[in-house]
Amino acid sequence: MSRAWMSGRLFGAGVIGAAVVGAGLIVPGSALAATTCAAPPGAPAELTRVQDAEACGSTTDGTGGAWSLGAGGVGFADAVDGATVAAAGFDGGAGAGESRAGRLLAVGYGADSLALGMLDEPGIAVIVTGPASQAFVGDADDPVLCEGNLAAAFNLTAGSGCVLAGAFRYVTPSPL
Repeated sequence: MSRAWMSGRLFGAGVIGAAVVGAGLIVPGSALAATTCAAPPGAPAELTRVQDAEACGSTTDGTGGAWSLGAGGVGFADAVDGATVAAAGFDGGAGAGESRAGRLLAVGYGADSLALGMLDEPGIAVIVTGPASQAFVGDADDPVLCEGNLAAAFNLTAGSGCVLAGAFRYVTPSPL
């Protein structure tokens, strides 16, 4: 096992852990009563729910699993070819993800927040945004994009990502 491979795995685990902890800190208590859509693996499914100012949608071809949540926002997840996708929108935010054979998490929190992810190849991606911010992540050939004041997008498989937090801005260097 190479040292670079192990470092990449540890980095990836750290990013996912930070995203989960961060989402736990910003998720309002009302999320337990949120609008949810679940399309687990097993059979093709397409589910949409709209309730007041929140909505969710989950679609799968039966081989993948898609879960979404809208808690004062919109979540949409689309999973095919064995993909696992989870998306959530909180307090006016939107989280949307679609994947073919990949693993993707998209969380948008706050007004005018958009977290968007699209993986057409197997891979792992995490996108998290705060109020008035947008982030996008795609496959290895697609750029990552972070705009606004609070956003993070990582394609862990491609080793690309960006982070914005107020005046702090970081984008992974592009490969030569």
